[in-house]
Amino acid sequence: MSLFCRQLSQRCQVTRDLVLGGFRQSQVLPSGPKPGGSAATTVPGGTAVAASAPLPELPAGVEAEAALLAAFSEAPTVSKAVVRSASSSGVVLTATVQQRNLPNNSQRRYNIMAVLPGGGVGPAVVGLPQELNADTQLVSVSPSGSQQLVAVKGPNDATSVMLQLWRGARVVIELAVPKALHGPLVNDGYFASGAAWSADETAVVYTAETPAPERTPAWCGPDSLKDAAGPRSWRGVGVANEDWGELNTGKRPPAPYVLDLTRREVVKVSQGAVPGLPEEHSIGQPTWCPPTPPATATATSTSAKLSPGTDGIAAKSSSVSAATTSSSTGGGINGLVVVAWPHAAPPSFPRLAAATSAPRKLGVVFCYNRSAHMYHVRVSRGADGSLQFGSSPAARLVPDLESCLSPTFSPAGDTLVFVSHSEAVSTGTHGATARLYRLDWSAQTGSVASSGSNEGLRLLVDVVQRPQSANSFPWGAVTSIVAIDTEQAGNAAKAPVALTPVDTSAPGAASWSLLGVSGGMAVAARAAPDSPTDIYVAQLPADPTALTAAGSGPLEWRPLELGTPGLSGAAAGCRAELPPTVQEALEGLEYKVLRVVPRVGGNRDPFDCLIWMPRQRTGPLPAVVAPHGGPHTAVTLGWYPAYAYLVALGYAVVVPNYRGSTGYGQAALASLPGAIGRNDVDDCVASVEAAVAEGLVDKSRVSVVGGSHGGFLTAHLLGQHPAAFRSGVMRNPVTNISAMIAASDIPDWCYVEALGSEAGRQRCGPVPSPEDLAAMYAASPVVYVDAVKAPVFMMLGAKDRRVPPPDGLQYLSALRGRDVAAHGAPPESRLIVFPEDSHGLDKPQTEFEQWINVVWWLKRFSTA
Repeated sequence: MSLFCRQLSQRCQVTRDLVLGGFRQSQVLPSGPKPGGSAATTVPGGTAVAASAPLPELPAGVEAEAALLAAFSEAPTVSKAVVRSASSSGVVLTATVQQRNLPNNSQRRYNIMAVLPGGGVGPAVVGLPQELNADTQLVSVSPSGSQQLVAVKGPNDATSVMLQLWRGARVVIELAVPKALHGPLVNDGYFASGAAWSADETAVVYTAETPAPERTPAWCGPDSLKDAAGPRSWRGVGVANEDWGELNTGKRPPAPYVLDLTRREVVKVSQGAVPGLPEEHSIGQPTWCPPTPPATATATSTSAKLSPGTDGIAAKSSSVSAATTSSSTGGGINGLVVVAWPHAAPPSFPRLAAATSAPRKLGVVFCYNRSAHMYHVRVSRGADGSLQFGSSPAARLVPDLESCLSPTFSPAGDTLVFVSHSEAVSTGTHGATARLYRLDWSAQTGSVASSGSNEGLRLLVDVVQRPQSANSFPWGAVTSIVAIDTEQAGNAAKAPVALTPVDTSAPGAASWSLLGVSGGMAVAARAAPDSPTDIYVAQLPADPTALTAAGSGPLEWRPLELGTPGLSGAAAGCRAELPPTVQEALEGLEYKVLRVVPRVGGNRDPFDCLIWMPRQRTGPLPAVVAPHGGPHTAVTLGWYPAYAYLVALGYAVVVPNYRGSTGYGQAALASLPGAIGRNDVDDCVASVEAAVAEGLVDKSRVSVVGGSHGGFLTAHLLGQHPAAFRSGVMRNPVTNISAMIAASDIPDWCYVEALGSEAGRQRCGPVPSPEDLAAMYAASPVVYVDAVKAPVFMMLGAKDRRVPPPDGLQYLSALRGRDVAAHGAPPESRLIVFPEDSHGLDKPQTEFEQWINVVWWLKRFSTA
């Protein structure tokens, strides 16, 4: 038992009652006879009846570990922030913080406001946290900071949302939006992030689900009885709605809606009302165009939202979606730029794209190889003051690019910047190295500066095939805030300039994300393996070109204390407010990055192996290998509470960013499709051997835990290297691609990853051929199931549409039912199915239960 377990031993029984007692899979031990005993009770009439023995409680013997895990669950993280200039000097920061609420199985959200002095010098004044109502779906502050839009869940079945406009100290407008106009708000960080205000602050555009186009009649009676008696009617389910897959089950296609504050009405920006907007597209990511009449800028506010983790383990506080910037420049409403996703496969999958009658939608969550087109919609006010969308057809911008996302205008209004995942679209991989473009915009015409399809388009950041060094862009093991010269001369793209430290070997290496820029100050979030999200501020130079000048480097960042109201204290960030046991655990955590050279495959570009470990150790440690999912994602030096928790219990956590991970160049990433189950497996083995060679890991006490593609690697490692691992835990794993393809929302993944990029894209069709299925099966870990010797724990989400549960259940059935005479008795196995969870297994109680079971499994099989 580790130091922290011993310290918490006196709290074990209380924790058992308060922490474990309320969860789905556990029960509180009743008073009276001990488990295994029996008692008798007397019923009326004097008959003695033997009472049944209480059920055993599993996992057992982990009360101290549960107390520590509950304490880790209290760690808050910053989910987004709004930064705006103060009335005199300095800036006002409103940070939205979230914290797991275990008893309610939800995330508690609250706002903290801080006033930062001008120049960022001197203490900040911080207010008390204010919890957000659970029904609050969106809060959007206007660029001037004088008003805000709050969207609240509708109070009845007929109302989708209540829109409230707050100005000063009161609500000045409140509108009930009926479900016949639109469905629930969309604020998922992909189709939309928040809302956008027009420059004159008379309109707000947001995104919501479109209403159903039809419904069945009322059967067996009238639609409404009103004031007369009659038979009770009912309606059928009607035609099926094809949705966007994982995390979008049952959701209708999104579309922009404009809240007109002048006329107090909501108007849909629909394909029918706007000529040129294509049918059978989902529309989102709306942003207002700069106004045509030039005016003096009054304020600028920037907001950014942190993304959920892509590996299903925990939310990555270091991962940020594209920032949405709005500028108050005066002038009237001029137009919108929106993104449109076709309800069809991209042209890089010719057999799927050839379908003309109701083509199938593919899943979009974490899938950046989907077509996304950018359109300009002209908007003006008519003589009666109403918003007009049909003065001219909507125009597709840069039609030669198949991917255009996150459109953002510069404060001056002369540049439109956007991200393109065209490399992912062309290769078919769900993630790839992205490009950053700028498009010249004319303030006089309120449109692109040139009528040519690609004129005025400039590449700012190009695809990186191979980083020049370990500390060169794109910095695989960390995320960084960068400066990019949008006015750079010539046509050659230049590498971004890092404004935060990127040396992973330096003390305090961490991942950074930009929260906002205003009043000459930048506000950022910093996360590290030993620290949840902290907020930092830096003064920007008066001349912005100094950020990208030769010899420029990171800014001088200073921490902002949010935990203590009033003047800031000496301690920085949220860590000072954590439970003492967690603070002590984090003080005892050390991390480092090992550079590993691949041993198999054509590409031999080195990759990073990240290691979390106890600072105080007397020799090699028991280890948990944690390969990430994707496979085209990466783990950075950020806040992963599950990993920090395992370190507090005495384990080293080995995280290989194997070839195929993002952040290490396109060449290494492109080497994995067609080689899964081989290159990535050997990279994981090489990472363990590198950690053993460093004296950090005891090779006789290694286990493996992974989810999704990480579960795929877990199963492969247990089957291909059965003597190397003590135990394994698979979370929604890919175990048989030839079975997964029939039900997954991403059949294209099965083709590309198993057959390779080129062959997979060309062969991908509605129904795989026998040859395709054979290739998918050969790449699957179920091939090696008869060789598995280590105990296996499998955890599945019943609502997983990415890797549906039958995939994992089939593997477990094969493991348990294998030929004993030929392969020996199967190892011990255990299964948990979480009935309300999807692929991520990220509900707070689910996170708790899976990791306490992981620890129980490790204690039983991996540490002796």
